[in-house]
Amino acid sequence: MEGETMRVMFEAWFVKYKVDVVFAGHVHAYERSERVSNIAYNVVNGICTPVRDQSAPVYITIGDGGNLEGLATKMTEPQPEYSAYREASFGHATFDIKNRTHAYYSWHRNHDGYAVEADSMWFFNRYWSPVDDSTNSQS
Repeated sequence: MEGETMRVMFEAWFVKYKVDVVFAGHVHAYERSERVSNIAYNVVNGICTPVRDQSAPVYITIGDGGNLEGLATKMTEPQPEYSAYREASFGHATFDIKNRTHAYYSWHRNHDGYAVEADSMWFFNRYWSPVDDSTNSQS
């Protein structure tokens, strides 16, 4: 609930100022969302209906570096539509900023001492390369 409260408080600013990605941790697993927003999330009763929103950031939970408690393996089933990729594995990520408009993100599962790329995404900076927000696809 703590993370949702923070997201609700900051999300309007993330959208307004064209934040492309938000990194968070603590949950001991990996998950990357689609571009979704849910500014109207009801913190009191927990009703959550995120909608695809190209003006919203991608949310990445990367809390899979390792810990004493182990991985968070109990996840909502079936996988929610807003969730682009998720996995309960130890791993790490790279965020390679190519220039002011492009960055390449990749998450690597640590498998038997080898980094195995399991998820990736190109980011296009919406501040320097604005898109027409009137064409947002919301479903």
